[in-house]
Amino acid sequence: MKTFLILSGLFALAMGTALPAHHNLKMKNVDASFVEYQKKVLSLFEHSEQLDLHSEYYKVGKEYSIEDHIDNYTNKKAVEEFLMLYRTGFLPKYHKFSIFYERMRNEAIALFHVFFYAKDFETFYKTASWAKVYLNEEQFLYAYYIALFQRPDTNGIVLPAPYEVYPQFFFNQEALFNMYRTKMQGGLFDEKFAAEYGVVKENDYYVFYSNYSNSLTYPNEEYKMSYFTEDIGLNSYYFYFHSSLPFWWQSEKLGMYKERVGEIFVYYYQKLLARYYLERLSNGLGEVPKFSWYSQFKTGYYPQLTGNYLPFVQRSNDYDIHTERNYENIRFLDTYEKTFFQFLQKGDFQNFEKEINEIGNYFHMNTTKELHQFSYEIIARHVLGGSPKPIDKYSFMPTALDFYQTSLRDPAFYQLYQRIIDYLIDYKEYVKPYSYNDLHFVGVKINDVKVDKLVTYFDYFDFNTTNSVFYSQEELKSYPTSFVIRQPRLNHEPFTINIDLKSDVASDAVFKIFIGPKYDSNGYPVKIEEDWMKFYEMDWFVQKLVPGENNIQRKSSDFMFFKDDSIPINEIFQWLDQGKVPFDMSYAPTNMPRRLMLPKGTYGGFPFQMFVFVYPYNGVTKETEVFKHFVNDNKPLGYPFDRPINDYAYFKQPNMYFEDVQVYHKDAYFPYELNVPSYFTQKKM
Repeated sequence: MKTFLILSGLFALAMGTALPAHHNLKMKNVDASFVEYQKKVLSLFEHSEQLDLHSEYYKVGKEYSIEDHIDNYTNKKAVEEFLMLYRTGFLPKYHKFSIFYERMRNEAIALFHVFFYAKDFETFYKTASWAKVYLNEEQFLYAYYIALFQRPDTNGIVLPAPYEVYPQFFFNQEALFNMYRTKMQGGLFDEKFAAEYGVVKENDYYVFYSNYSNSLTYPNEEYKMSYFTEDIGLNSYYFYFHSSLPFWWQSEKLGMYKERVGEIFVYYYQKLLARYYLERLSNGLGEVPKFSWYSQFKTGYYPQLTGNYLPFVQRSNDYDIHTERNYENIRFLDTYEKTFFQFLQKGDFQNFEKEINEIGNYFHMNTTKELHQFSYEIIARHVLGGSPKPIDKYSFMPTALDFYQTSLRDPAFYQLYQRIIDYLIDYKEYVKPYSYNDLHFVGVKINDVKVDKLVTYFDYFDFNTTNSVFYSQEELKSYPTSFVIRQPRLNHEPFTINIDLKSDVASDAVFKIFIGPKYDSNGYPVKIEEDWMKFYEMDWFVQKLVPGENNIQRKSSDFMFFKDDSIPINEIFQWLDQGKVPFDMSYAPTNMPRRLMLPKGTYGGFPFQMFVFVYPYNGVTKETEVFKHFVNDNKPLGYPFDRPINDYAYFKQPNMYFEDVQVYHKDAYFPYELNVPSYFTQKKM
């Protein structure tokens, strides 16, 4: 199942010639049957906010009846439950959809079940076509994305980037209004005037230069991080994580995943927060702030997003969360946390691998009953988001925390999940640390590690936002692609890590490469016993060692946990005509964007350290054999930084190596420098 891809995740783009060419794009050959399936899947993502009355899917969906074809589903009960719910009324079209509200969630899950239990691809396609025609746009896309991840017969199918399907979630409303104005007036009436507002025409398409949010959105120092927290690839990465492993998908239905769901949850968020922390360090922000449910929430957030013409809710600095309307919710959150501490105080821990799964599930999902409204994550998001209570089951004021596409933009997200991870680290303090022998590799010594110069920079990235505006049916016939967002994104120069080691025996070995802080936020050298959880895993691979000297070169382009940028739908169609699809989009869509591998550097170089660890390869267990493409051995995820370290000496063994590195930054230091009109129009005006 495509669900497997979540482990690889843990572990531009307008049409035609409108955008820069993709260099060194790794492709995958596919057969004619795959091409047929892929084209049908993509057709349902096109023009996400409106229907194309001339399309094949419209004709199929308009005439299809789920009830008349109920025998074409493997779970008739699930289909009957969906139809019963549908007859009572579903979320109307053009309303905002969020999985964090009970009625909308129940509807989306019921729709997903119908998609998932379609007995063959043709039934699935017809069902999805029906849903696109008759149901709410965002609710359909939510269930459709997840079904494509979960169905066995769509394994490897390429999914378009969420920022192409839901562009309104990925850039601020200023650019959206500029698009509306350009579309309504039929183009630019004064190109020089438009350029002052970041709008230029290139050939037959319009480019909208879009900045990240500034101190108007972040009334605090968090604005320094907006190029990272608002990165379209990072936010897509989080959306894909949820699509691969939705919190409401009951663990007993996950098959071989059942025993590792909680562990994956812990690993994913610990890793995401470690990467976020490194970015904070290089921006002079330091530790993720802590908060109390009974005190004011210090960090304000004024999102410049819009949802179906409703502004997103704003939260001021020193926001008072412990108010009368939140008393019940905060009492629930506080009790939930205290219950966890009572569990810790019992101290009866026998099996770390089993317990870490259960503990992760405690905060992430309800593994014994159907999910209800009182989920820790859901309630916490509502409290911190600051939205007023919905007036009915469908009408709510959106917040950034209401959507997986926008959650990472809000500083409250990181503070909430750091709080959760801190609780899980409290549990790990009870776990027996690795001993010297646990970490030792007899007969292997790393003599030296050399790392190329590490350099970050901002470069333009274009992505198609045609789905943000509406077209006449006549315009849809020509597949309009005339609107493009151009945004500076963090990137880095390719680099190579050279590892020189000596082995006394021929052996298969596992290599792991981490990057972590060299100094804490106060400028003192970090103590690995205190900061082990802040090391970010970059690579994990198996290598054969020969007796004597071994020189291993590992290119950043080969690092396991990253993927190249996605390409737009029209380019996917072009490759399909050649019987090919982008490899990363098919094989590892849930991976972290490769361009975000390194934290932003400074002109003089910001200090970090890399940790290289080599240990014996013991293969995978029978239970994890199914994950062989994404799990390289039978060690816990994040090993050896998956549990506390009591003695630094254990990490100074011959098979380990710490190498100090500097990350430099070149050219424009702030992304908005690339969006100054005098900069991007200098060759045109």
